[in-house]
Amino acid sequence: MSRTTTPLRPLRSVIQRQPSSISTIARPHQQVQSQMRHYSAKAPTPTGEFYKTFTRPVAKCLLVAVFTYQLVYWGWTKLEHDEVVADRKAEISRLENQVRALQASSTPAKPSASVDGKR
Repeated sequence: MSRTTTPLRPLRSVIQRQPSSISTIARPHQQVQSQMRHYSAKAPTPTGEFYKTFTRPVAKCLLVAVFTYQLVYWGWTKLEHDEVVADRKAEISRLENQVRALQASSTPAKPSASVDGKR
């Protein structure tokens, strides 16, 4: 071996030297568990058990219901808007055709002098 390299130590000796970092992580978890044990000595109320059991499924169901309602409402509104636009375009084309027909029927009957406004 050269002077610059250090020999490698076994992994077990490294892990045994640094238990402080592992123990600080484990301590808060142990404290929480001891507190939970202390509070779990009480009998749960039926109301608390009901909410504990059904809060998440009910919330999920309501969220899906609201999403579905919004999706159907948006679709319905979009279809209504498309129908109104189609009705308006049909009305405009009908009125344009009516104007063209009236202009075609009334154009030859007018004298050219009255169009200029001079006699």
